Amino acid sequence: MNAKENILMAYRHEEPLWVPSQTTDQDTCLPTIVMEGPKGYGVTVDAFGISWTFEEGMEGPMVTRGTKRLEDITEWRTHLKIPDPKSYDWERGAREDTAQWDRENKLSSVIIINGLFEQFHAMTGVEDALCGLLMEEEAAGDLLGALTDYRIEEINLIAQYYKPDKIQFHDDYGSNDRMFMSLETWRKMIKPYLKRIVDAVHSQGMLYEHHSCGYIAPLMDDFIELGIDALNPLQLSNHPYELKKKYGKQICFVGGFDNQGILDRQGAGYRERYEECLYRIRLMAPGGSWVAEPAMIDPGITGPLVDALYEYNAPLWEKAGYCPPEKPEQMTRTAYTAAHEDGTKANS
Repeated sequence: MNAKENILMAYRHEEPLWVPSQTTDQDTCLPTIVMEGPKGYGVTVDAFGISWTFEEGMEGPMVTRGTKRLEDITEWRTHLKIPDPKSYDWERGAREDTAQWDRENKLSSVIIINGLFEQFHAMTGVEDALCGLLMEEEAAGDLLGALTDYRIEEINLIAQYYKPDKIQFHDDYGSNDRMFMSLETWRKMIKPYLKRIVDAVHSQGMLYEHHSCGYIAPLMDDFIELGIDALNPLQLSNHPYELKKKYGKQICFVGGFDNQGILDRQGAGYRERYEECLYRIRLMAPGGSWVAEPAMIDPGITGPLVDALYEYNAPLWEKAGYCPPEKPEQMTRTAYTAAHEDGTKANS
């Protein structure tokens, strides 16, 4: 049993021999050749014509203040050209992005950022996107369908060139304590297109992990119906321990840490972070179908997480006869920030 085989047990809703983590047991990248979002720090315009601002010190890029790609959703076909995924140099991108991957011993994963609703509101603004879902169902559905076609073509190209074990698809549907839209609207306007995405990933023999920040607990039955293999990051407003008790045999949970209150809180120190990581591991790990991976805005979380994992797993490794590698060095970049920093270097 190696680390890859062990983490796959969690994704198959089984109980691994020790607690897996993406930090130690997975290689991850964003496709750096895909011209979406910012490429490096500063203000950039991507292939969709969206202006992004990303400065050092920001937790993530934002659509440039005061800009809107689409003023009228009913005229999107006139004003928006969907990029051609085949125009990117996938062979070079895959070669460079996966050069350090250990496919034999680690799970491999490619992140797709800006899912269907995220891409939609990046072009229209959140308010107009939500109004469009309610008041312009035909136009909104046509645009979401076109974005789905684009993503599926991209997924097929990732499968061909990157050959990952897993796709991690980002699409947020909630604020901290409630969803952005009613369950009825989500099921009518988002779910059918998301099903096509999940099915496309599975048709290529890859696992589908859905990243959705905020409150999304009401969607659990729908996620399972769609065949989603794993869900992250499970912020505390979702009561992740209760969700795992109820759904742990049907979906793998990734996360469930207190990021807002502890891990990513400004001024949080090593000891506080370490104790939070160890507490969540002890709480969430029993029964399996769980991966110990907090969302990492701050890569400084890596040290306390790995220390907590190595302490908890020590007797489990001994029982399994597994010799773990040396602790990884403290991360200075996440896969997300690395892509943008590398873009800055390439553009300088």
